Amino acid sequence: MRRVAAELGLILRDARLRWTGGVLALLLVVAGLGTWREAVRYAAEVERIGLAERARWLGQDEKNPHSADHFGLWVFRPSAPLAVLDPGTEPYTGRMVRVEAHVFNDAVYRAVQDAGPLARAGLGSPADIVQLVVPLAAILLGFAAFAADRERGTLRLALGNGAAPGPLFAGRFAALLCATVLVVGLPLLALGGLAAARFGLPGWQAWPRLLAWVAAQIGYAAVFLLLAMLLSLTARTARGALAAALAVWVLLCVAAPRLAALGVETLVPARSYAETRARIEAGFRAHRTAEASDARAREVLARYGVEDPDALPVDLRGLMMTENEQHNFAVYDREFGAFFAGLAARERAYGWAGLATPRLALQALSQILAGTDFAQHAHFVWTAEAYRRGISERMNAEIRDNPQRGGRLLVAGPALWRTVPPFDPAPLPLARSLRDAQVPALVLALWIGLLAGAAAPLVRRLRP
Repeated sequence: MRRVAAELGLILRDARLRWTGGVLALLLVVAGLGTWREAVRYAAEVERIGLAERARWLGQDEKNPHSADHFGLWVFRPSAPLAVLDPGTEPYTGRMVRVEAHVFNDAVYRAVQDAGPLARAGLGSPADIVQLVVPLAAILLGFAAFAADRERGTLRLALGNGAAPGPLFAGRFAALLCATVLVVGLPLLALGGLAAARFGLPGWQAWPRLLAWVAAQIGYAAVFLLLAMLLSLTARTARGALAAALAVWVLLCVAAPRLAALGVETLVPARSYAETRARIEAGFRAHRTAEASDARAREVLARYGVEDPDALPVDLRGLMMTENEQHNFAVYDREFGAFFAGLAARERAYGWAGLATPRLALQALSQILAGTDFAQHAHFVWTAEAYRRGISERMNAEIRDNPQRGGRLLVAGPALWRTVPPFDPAPLPLARSLRDAQVPALVLALWIGLLAGAAAPLVRRLRP
């Protein structure tokens, strides 16, 4: 511990840390203010428009329940509190869905359409800063760990005076990691804690996610600290170590993510959205014909043992609408289920693609722990669809159970509208997120382990 404290004291007096920490803090504050402003604005809109939509639904005129089903309403996805740290897929996947009879609508309103140039450049959130800029900061802190001492001759003096190479390396790495926690971890922890308190997430839910998220960012920084120190062990000069580290940064943080993403899309094909919609229409087409409808009507009459629809104990039209919807639900489940499963498989592959670059591993892990990954979007879409189906089933049941005979028309009013509860989606639980995070977390840990293992023989060969 004394060695770590001594090394940390030297680092804290180093001008590089002050400049690096200042620039990082400025970038994190600017990015955090941008995502905070967006989160506050969106939360206010969700509350305001959600209440207006609820009032519009309850205040609609008296009408046939099926017309009310077509009247529909908009439902909204609440933003994850930790989206202030990492918006993940939220700006790209749509945040609101119109629920109405017969139609599985797409999620619309992609916030990235209104994003500023900073966000479009890939530096719009604290997570972007960590993924791209923190590795540079780690390189600036670690490249001179041994190379500069070798140039000055102080490394020979330290080793000649009995300093063991292993503890020397471990002490310097631990000190650099502590400095990274001060410069990066604490600001992120403070911002995440404020976001969780501001947006109403209970502490017992927020803090485990937040602590795991910050730990992942520090683990990612540790990869580049180890990498910089490893190159510092092998380079003859500090300038050579810095040049090599910067070249590796370009490879791992800029080039490799694009190449790995292209490889994943090639090796893990997913059905396109256009093909999915075409399959759905094909599944509906044969069921919608007049001949098929007449056949189903005759089957219903035969099932009840009557020949006249007026002899049925239920309304024929309402019963057939209920059964038609069940057919449609099955088609949607089959085709959209396959579509989302393909995209989920590709998302899992991106986690394994982190073997090519730690940036992809952190990107997947960060979004999962922040609750802004694709799985959360898919969960919202299916929750909205379940809500839509509940409304359709309630409206169709009202028609089915109140037969319209002798020219009587069924008209419903506010009493029926109030039986539809407000839309109140819940995110996927933390346990599911931790399960999904296993692969990228393992990959990130492998990077740390492999770099530490590669450094071990180099440390043992250090001589005065």
